[in-house]
Amino acid sequence: MFSISIINFLHTRVEQKNNKTKRMTETDIMEELSKGYLEVIANRSGYFNAIQRDYGTDLIIRKAKVCTTRKRYLTTGKAIDIQVKAVSEEYIYDYNDPHKFNIKYDLEVKNYNDLIDRANEKGVYIPLILAVFIIPSDKSKWIELNSDELLVRKCAFWYQIPVGESHSNNSQSVRIEIPKTNRINLDFYDTQFSALD
Repeated sequence: MFSISIINFLHTRVEQKNNKTKRMTETDIMEELSKGYLEVIANRSGYFNAIQRDYGTDLIIRKAKVCTTRKRYLTTGKAIDIQVKAVSEEYIYDYNDPHKFNIKYDLEVKNYNDLIDRANEKGVYIPLILAVFIIPSDKSKWIELNSDELLVRKCAFWYQIPVGESHSNNSQSVRIEIPKTNRINLDFYDTQFSALD
């Protein structure tokens, strides 16, 4: 049942993209898979994506809580914005090196500066987090499906710019280092939302 709803979700994503462009590029497919991956983890913990338009944010994660007195669900007043980058594993450095504690990724400078703007914005209540979804170089290994499970490869890591950082003047990209301990797992959203308290 869980696998079927994920398949329907991913199929709907592909259909929506096909209706707009008639044919998805490989990059479009990678992006949609990465969003689906992050949404499934959010849904598993009772969070959902509330995005309607993409202005540098790919996912807006909210939480629904049970209002016991009125016996219905209500959206909480907290949210996390996520900028998603789907990246082939060949463009991630030190991922497979067990002696390295960080992975390295060359983020486009415009996206890096978007993260800086949000981190330094006065009175901001909604953080902007970068999620780097690493996908296998071999397209045939992106998804496997059988009657028992749906397997989406590989994984995602999160990165948040500290307050006070400055814009980059680089012309193309900024190499960021993300701790391997920042792998997105099932308690990622609970941890991030707890930090908003």
